[in-house]
Amino acid sequence: MGVREPRGLTRVRLRHRGQELLLTEGTYLIGRDASCHILLDDAKVSRRHARINVRGEQVSIDDLGSMNGLYVNGVRLTGSQPLFDGDWLTAGAEELEVLIGDGTTRRSATATQDEFSPVPSSSEAETTRRISEPPDNPETTQKSRALEILANIADRALEAGRMEDAEDLLKTTLLDMAQESSLGHELELDSMEFAMRYALRLAQASGTGRWFDFTVDLLRGQRAACTPIVASNLRATMKRVTSVDLDRLAAYARSLRESGNPASIQSAAVVDELAQEAARKRGG
Repeated sequence: MGVREPRGLTRVRLRHRGQELLLTEGTYLIGRDASCHILLDDAKVSRRHARINVRGEQVSIDDLGSMNGLYVNGVRLTGSQPLFDGDWLTAGAEELEVLIGDGTTRRSATATQDEFSPVPSSSEAETTRRISEPPDNPETTQKSRALEILANIADRALEAGRMEDAEDLLKTTLLDMAQESSLGHELELDSMEFAMRYALRLAQASGTGRWFDFTVDLLRGQRAACTPIVASNLRATMKRVTSVDLDRLAAYARSLRESGNPASIQSAAVVDELAQEAARKRGG
C-alpha cells in the first residue's frame, strides 16, 4: 500500500509509467546513474540528465548538459524553467507528467490517485556534490573519472589560450574513440558527449575544420541523429572555422536516410541545411 502525503503541504508529484512519485521540499536528480533520485532506464537519457527543485509551491527544472536534451511540453529546455501543473517532461523515450496542487489539469486519462511513492530529496549542496562525483556504475566509474580529470585540465588550457596544449592532451583520447566507432563499437553516452564537446571546442579554438570533420565522422559512425542541440553546436562551430568537408556532411546525411528510422530521416534534412550553409560560406 502506498504512503499518503502529509496533510497541509502542497502536492508536488511526477507521474511516470502509471506511478505517482511524491516530491517534498528539496532537490532531485533525474537520470540513469544510481546516484539519481529519479532513475530513467533509457539509453538516450544521460547519467545525470536534469535537476528538479521544489520550494513550496515553486517548482523548477534545469538540464544538466544532457546530449539528447530535456523537453518541456515538446519544447527543448534551455537554462532553468519553472514547472506548472499538467506540464510534460520528455527525456529520451521517457515521459513524466508534473502534478502540482490538486492536479485538476490533466493531459493523461489516469484517474487522480490518493496514494503516492515518496522520493527522498537532497539539499542543493548535496545534489551539487552528487553531480560533481563520477557515476556510481562500477563498470564506467574509472573511465568517467579519467575523462573528468582530462576535461578539467583541458578547460584550463583552453581558457588560458593554450590551444596546442589542450589538443595534445585530448587528441589521443578523442582519436581512440574515433577508432572504436570506426570498428562498429557503440560509445557510452558520457564518452560521446565528451568527444563532441571537446572536438568542437578544439575546432573553434583552432579555427580549422579538422575537429569539426572529426565530429561529423563520429556522429555518422555512431548512427546518431542530428538533434537540435547537435545542429546548433555544429552551426556555431562552422561560423568559427575556415572550411569544413562537404563530402563528410553528405555522407552523414546519407547514412541517416539509409537507417530507415523516421527521426533520423528527418534529421538528415537538418544536415543538408548545414551542408548548404557551409557551401555558401565557401563560395563567399
